[in-house]
Amino acid sequence: MSVINLINTTNLKIARENMGMSSLTASKRISSSAKDVVAEWERGDSLPTWSQVTKLSKIYNVPELLFFSDKPLEKQKVIPDYRVGVNQESDEKIKKLINLVVTRQKWLERCLKEGGSTQNQLQGSGRNLESPRQLADLIREKLKVDITEFKKISGRKDALNYLIEKAETQGTFVGKTVSYHQIEVEDMRGLFISHDYCPFIILNRRDARAAQIFSFVHELAHYFRRSDAISNTLDFRSTSGNINPEERFCNKVAAELLLPENEFTKVFYDKLDIDAVSDLYKVSKIFIFYRLKELGKIRKGSERALEDEIQKEMQENLRMKAEREKAQSGGNYTNAMRDSNGSLFNRIVYKSYTENKIGYVEASNLLRFSPDMV
Repeated sequence: MSVINLINTTNLKIARENMGMSSLTASKRISSSAKDVVAEWERGDSLPTWSQVTKLSKIYNVPELLFFSDKPLEKQKVIPDYRVGVNQESDEKIKKLINLVVTRQKWLERCLKEGGSTQNQLQGSGRNLESPRQLADLIREKLKVDITEFKKISGRKDALNYLIEKAETQGTFVGKTVSYHQIEVEDMRGLFISHDYCPFIILNRRDARAAQIFSFVHELAHYFRRSDAISNTLDFRSTSGNINPEERFCNKVAAELLLPENEFTKVFYDKLDIDAVSDLYKVSKIFIFYRLKELGKIRKGSERALEDEIQKEMQENLRMKAEREKAQSGGNYTNAMRDSNGSLFNRIVYKSYTENKIGYVEASNLLRFSPDMV
């Protein structure tokens, strides 16, 4: 194999750091040698082969040409990681997803500025509110979310789409993971990345739809506070000491918005009640349990058994959902990518394509499917 003669060692290092990898970890991914060859390349002590450069570009999720360009690679913005119980492998997957979103944001910023768009005004508008209820009220008001209307929606898919459409109408980009991201529910439930022109919320498509509804409102709270975040927990109890206070606050906002206290008039609620409430409000039973417990509407002495029962049921539902998706693998790729990109992103790319501002190849690369299929 031929060794290349020139390489931008600074870009080589920044690309690795953007993925949150050590040089030794990257070396083990591309070489059987025990040496930290990547560190040697970054110092300029030795040079990689072409095949090794190709491997690095895939691992770092960047084009090969960036390693040879004189243009400096931007250091990735640091997104606060509020997840609980994750590992190095999941970190790399999340970094790749963040890189994809940030790349799209750069393209969208240029596109929106050229079209005369102004900066997003709702983002950060609730950052000074100290009460979860106040922020929930602000979100309902600004996005025109009507809980009475929401309860009348027949299914969780339509309910989630209702909320997403409200946000996208105000310039918030909403996407979802797909199978090639290989991100499990425990790795990430939601992600918010701020931007002056094109803030992005990403949901984990593998999650139960009821949980996606909760996660989406949770990420909306981050959006209104302009607090970037990677999230993976539904818990908002004050007794959960391992959960970051920012995450707990945003979870409480979701509770106040989706399950307003004045909606619950019974003295106590049992399992059958929780099942009915879940169907009506479209959110997960464990989330409803925590909310009712917080409101003092679960009988003392029955909490632990009821929580265990709901947790087991939730895990079984996730297992069945994963099996259904596995059986459906190889389904309609274009439909999956449409959902993953989000309607607002698809529309803007398609508009640029039909107005001849971008060509077919660029539009296809952005959408990851033919723009003629939008």
